[in-house]
Amino acid sequence: MRKQLGILASLLFLGLSALLWTGCSNRYGDDCCEPCPPICEPCKPVCPQPCKPVCAEPCNPECPPPCAQPCQPPCPPPCAAPCKPACPPPCAPPCQPCQEVCPPKCAAPLKPCKYGPSGECCCSGVTVRAKNPRMCMLGDQYPLDIEVSACCDVCEVILTTTLPEGVTYMRSQPEAKVEGRVLTWPIGSVSKGQTVPARIWLKCEREGDICTCFCVKATPVAFCALLCAKPVLVCEKCGPAEVCPGDPINYTITVTNIGTCTAEDVVVSDILPDGIEHASCQRTLNFKLGNLEPCQTKRVNFTVTACKRGKICNTAIVSACNANQTSCEFCTCVCCCAVECQKVGPKEVPVGQNADYQITVVNTGDKSLHEVIVTDTAPSATSIVTAPGANICGKQAVWKLRELKPGEKVTFNVTLTTCTPGFFTNRVTVTDCEACNSCCEFGTHWKGRPAYDICLESSENPICVGETTRFRIVVVNKGQEYDSNVNVVANFPAELVPVNATGATAAQVNGQTVSFATFPNLAPRQTLEYYITVKANASGDLRPKVQLSSDFIRNPITEEESLIVN
Repeated sequence: MRKQLGILASLLFLGLSALLWTGCSNRYGDDCCEPCPPICEPCKPVCPQPCKPVCAEPCNPECPPPCAQPCQPPCPPPCAAPCKPACPPPCAPPCQPCQEVCPPKCAAPLKPCKYGPSGECCCSGVTVRAKNPRMCMLGDQYPLDIEVSACCDVCEVILTTTLPEGVTYMRSQPEAKVEGRVLTWPIGSVSKGQTVPARIWLKCEREGDICTCFCVKATPVAFCALLCAKPVLVCEKCGPAEVCPGDPINYTITVTNIGTCTAEDVVVSDILPDGIEHASCQRTLNFKLGNLEPCQTKRVNFTVTACKRGKICNTAIVSACNANQTSCEFCTCVCCCAVECQKVGPKEVPVGQNADYQITVVNTGDKSLHEVIVTDTAPSATSIVTAPGANICGKQAVWKLRELKPGEKVTFNVTLTTCTPGFFTNRVTVTDCEACNSCCEFGTHWKGRPAYDICLESSENPICVGETTRFRIVVVNKGQEYDSNVNVVANFPAELVPVNATGATAAQVNGQTVSFATFPNLAPRQTLEYYITVKANASGDLRPKVQLSSDFIRNPITEEESLIVN
């Protein structure tokens, strides 16, 4: 049997070899084969390279089929004639899309959970809502939001969450109490309508639906409330810190309820102290403010008039039906800034002599004066002789004081002179930083000297015994000043007898003397004339005389005239 099988195998081998020689004989000639097109990439030829048998027969001009037969065992011994060179390898098959040898195996589809990405639970007056994203990539973190809302007032609220397998707890806000896979939030009391939010961050560790369970416990409660409150009133009063007598004082009273409930029937009473007056002439002013809610403020404005100097403190009292009484006070200084100046000196001084003056400055106000400057300005016709302590500049003497306190008095001295008669006024000014200025002045009559010119002349000269002549007396004040009580007296020798006399004043003849009544006030450049008629009763060189005296001329002035009587 074995021998038969071996023979059969040998026959099959020979048959196949003959077939191969027949298929790839010397049909592969150089003149009949065409170059193969390039092989496409990345595809590779599926068929293996054909064998290159050596055929005995001449080559057939036709090209072999695209693909050679699979390789066969070596050809049998060559034919009698040698074979031409074998043709090049057959062409590769046309390019085909590459194909996977084996397609990938698909994963089994995931079964969805019966719960969606959000859920809600209502229990014992509390509603819990939870929500997370619809999908998360494996290994990523995702947030889980929770809201606890109260449908009524509840207490002892406890929220519990049990994390499923396949997630890792990362953190939460607010921070939860973690025990294994159980998270707990003791929320406590929640008012009706209040919502308490929370958020958990988890990491996805497995594929599939991940379902988180929430549980809430709460105890509904009921309340009975009582409001315990108290109104508290405070007030503040403001006004000017300083006014002058007669000025208005504007006050503002501010009342505020800083308590926890309404202050009812609030009334502000202000009792006016002495020194201020209201237009209504009332001494007590009442203002009704009504009710004041908590934190509410109301204001009262009124005006009074300052009547006297001094510090005046005014107190306002605030009261209410259900609140304690309170008060507020404000003090105003009713004061004035004043300074007085006074100057004294001689009323009359003859020209050429010195006149001494004294200046007195008094702070009659209620405030100190600063940088006080006292300036004495001499009249243009006069000049300053001395001014102790002053800075003299031309016609001005200036004294400076740093401060002059209330009631303080200072004196200054100055001496003037002039050669010009007349009435001159010397003026003093006082200034300070507070603008409380003052001035004073004093006038002096600088008297000049009266100067007389007396003329005695006769109408007929010489005359004979028994004849008469008329004497004319002319008195002229050529000086610079008035003179009072001017008296003129004429004396005649025994040879001349006065007959009558007339003139500026009434005449009186007494023997050889003629007296005229005194002239009360003789002005400068004024002239007086007197006339006396005499009769000669003897001859000779006669010398009548005229004498003039006054309040200024104590030593009489004498004038005489020569009259020749033949």
